[in-house]
Order: sequence, then C-alpha cells, then structure tokens
Amino acid sequence: MTPDEPTERVQSPVQRLFLLARLLRARPHTIAELAAATGQSLAVTARDLRQLERLEPDLHVQPGPPQGYVIGAPELDDAARLTLLRGLDALAARGSEPAATLAPLRATLAAALPAHVRAALPAQARPVQARTARPSALEHALTLVTQAWLACRPIRFQEWQPGTRRAARLHPLRIEAHPVSGDLLVVGRDPDHAGEVRTYRLGRMLHVTLDPDTFTPDLLDPAQTPALPSTPLPAEEAGSVTVTLRFTGEAKFRVLEGGHACLGEPSINPDGSVDAPLLTPLDAGGTARGVLPWLLSWGPQVQVLGPDGVRAGWQRLTREAAEVAAQPPTRFVRHGAA
Repeated sequence: MTPDEPTERVQSPVQRLFLLARLLRARPHTIAELAAATGQSLAVTARDLRQLERLEPDLHVQPGPPQGYVIGAPELDDAARLTLLRGLDALAARGSEPAATLAPLRATLAAALPAHVRAALPAQARPVQARTARPSALEHALTLVTQAWLACRPIRFQEWQPGTRRAARLHPLRIEAHPVSGDLLVVGRDPDHAGEVRTYRLGRMLHVTLDPDTFTPDLLDPAQTPALPSTPLPAEEAGSVTVTLRFTGEAKFRVLEGGHACLGEPSINPDGSVDAPLLTPLDAGGTARGVLPWLLSWGPQVQVLGPDGVRAGWQRLTREAAEVAAQPPTRFVRHGAA
C-alpha cells in the first residue's frame, strides 16, 4: 500500500469489491497490500478476490512469491508499437537477443498496426555474426532464465571458461544487456556464497535448469553492481596458473568490450595494446594445455607474456601449426579430397 491509498474499512461486500477493483486498476497489489488497504483480514480479502475474479475477466494473477493481482494492462498506441518494433529490430541486428525469441513479440506488435504501415515495415532484421556457436542453446537458456526470474525460482548451470566449467546456482534478479557489447547479462544472488551479487554472461551459462523451490526476491542496491558488469578473475588456487596475455589489432577492442568473462581486468599499454590476465587450470602434467587451442584461435593478435612454461607451450603449438600450414596437402584420389 502506498501513502496515497488510505485504509478504508468497508463492511459491505459490494463496497469492498468496488474498492478492490479501483485499487487493482491503478497498479498491481499483493493480498497483504489489499488487506491493509481495505482493513480486512487476509482470508476475507482472498475470498473477495475470488469473487472479483468471476466478475472481472481482465483480472490477472502475476507470479510471485508473493503473487500480485492487477486488472487490465496499459494499452499501447501505434507510435509506441513502432518504437518497440525499432528496438526489437536493433536487438536482433546486434545479435544481443535470439531472433527466434523476438519473432512472436514482433508479430504481435505489427499485427495491431494499420495495413499500409505493416506493408512498409522492413523485413525482420538479420542478426550479425552469432556470438555463440550454439544459438539454439542460447535461446533455451534465455527462456529458462526468464521463467526463473518471473517465478522467483533458483537456477543451476555450468559457467563455461576456457579449459574448465564451474557448477553454480543463482537467484536471478535482473536480465540486462551489457552497455558496451550488448551481450545479455544475468544478475542475481549466489545462495551458496552468503547471497553475494554475481553477474554472468548468458552465453557462458550451460545446461541451465530450474530448481523446484522458490526464493523471496529483494531489491538490488545499484552500488552492488558495477556500471560495466564483468566477471572478476577469481583468486588463484592450487592446480591453476595466471597467464598474462597481450592483445593487439581487432582483438584488443573485443577484450575492452568485455566480451570474454574469463579474462581479468584489462590494462591499456602506451602503444595501444591491451594486457589481461587469464586464470586457467593445469592438467595432470602440470601444464595449461587446455587453454592453448583457445589462444591459437586468436591468431597473430595475441601474445603470451608469461609464465615461461605456458609461453613455451604456446610458441611450440604455433610453430607446429605454421609448419602444417606450409606443407602441401596429400591428395587421395580414392579416399578423401582429390
């Protein structure tokens, strides 16, 4: 209940129904808020709501906990629909949100517009080169995270980082886009670490599942999340090593955008190159072999500065790759490419 909603203890059931309808048309309310506004008990208010639901076809129940109730929804005019359509097309064009997720909403918005406007609308924006190799997995993860956020249900997932995966749980409290890269971020509290606020990139959340339990949401303090959300580099543990990398060319811009949550805080050098730390696990032989193919994917735009063992392994792998690339391929007429 807000200060501008005085308590009105009304005895007549009809008066209570009119009061509830007036409150619910103004904004969503919980049963506790409605009981406080009418001066009735929770049981009486719940009974009144059941009666009101039979009289008001536009009464909607919002997921909780706690559940909320509202009558009707604000109507959008055609100008607002066109504004939303432009926003959806911008998201699809950047690849910030899966196009398949946006398509039903885009069709709903366009269907209410005049025929001559629908005919002039551009075709759905084609996304740029996908940021993930598994777009269907990204759409599935987004659907589950959205359901968890709406229903206040915890999620379990595996956070992917080069060479490793880490099991995690989260109480989702916000889904937003990175202000620079446009990547979708999931912000919430970690129930396994005293409710600390954590930020994960949706593209690195694998095998997302919903827990059957629910949690009570709380408002996030804006000071708890950075202006440019990033995943901090965890403290180095036994069986891992921090590799210092230097990025040049286009790679340095990708790193500065924050598109690689596995990297620590980057620093810009006087020549414009960018240095960033990477925490990677060691294999059974005591080497960081698992991260070397990922380093090779950057081509000549990354340089390993240390430690010496990882640098030597990276140099050996790049030399071997260069030698294979320089060799003329063997042509097999009967088996394979001729």
